[in-house]
Amino acid sequence: MPMTGYFNCRDEHLDWVEGNLKHWNAYFTLRGTGEVCLPGERLNTAVGEFLLFPPGVSRSYRIPNPKHGWEFYWLHFRATPRLKNTLDWFGGNHPWQRHLVADVSLRVRLASILAEVHQINLVTPELPGREAILEAMLEALVLRIAAAETQEVSSISVDPRIANAMENFHRDIAAPGGVNELAKVAGLSRSQFSLLFRQGTGRTPQQYVEERRLEMAAYYLRTTALSVTEVSAMVGFENPFYFSNRFRRRFQKSPTQYRAGG
Repeated sequence: MPMTGYFNCRDEHLDWVEGNLKHWNAYFTLRGTGEVCLPGERLNTAVGEFLLFPPGVSRSYRIPNPKHGWEFYWLHFRATPRLKNTLDWFGGNHPWQRHLVADVSLRVRLASILAEVHQINLVTPELPGREAILEAMLEALVLRIAAAETQEVSSISVDPRIANAMENFHRDIAAPGGVNELAKVAGLSRSQFSLLFRQGTGRTPQQYVEERRLEMAAYYLRTTALSVTEVSAMVGFENPFYFSNRFRRRFQKSPTQYRAGG
């Protein structure tokens, strides 16, 4: 039976050992950074990354930067015949694999699928055909990540300095500083940064930052019981009234209406 979990920790020093080594394990990071300790090797996770381990690989975990924390979904699952026949990921020849979802909108959609899978596991354990439903959903999720990875390899042409600044932003979308701070990370003036950013993404930096923050806000409204003020702060809006205004403009609904599905 596929198993799922959601982990969201901040401002705490934690470390733990993986207890399930019989199945394939995967971790999809939404925010922050985790450290995975393997025999003779350490890995740092990245936001939007699907980190995959075959059965039998012993490891432990820690949060290297408690200020940023680590938020992720975890999966314990078996490799279905379709996955084995379609992808070369499931041969078990590598102790670990990274598969990055560069498109942030797609990350949010995939996180929503994982939230639904997790909800089925928690709330409807007696659902008829539950195992087949969960396997089909997770199978589709993995195939979608693989398809996106293939498309992104051939299509992304963002200046490496801009890409580095974008990744820095994705690690903590609530970090203060805005465009000026991102330009510093890129080692560019604000005007140079804005020009290269628009050339590479088709968006101004301000548009990109706000869109990503609002997408994550919509995800948190759908999947958590956090208040609108808490969600606003989590995604980097200091003023919840301004957040609500921008959210309504983006989704044509207030945050409260969006959460209620109205």
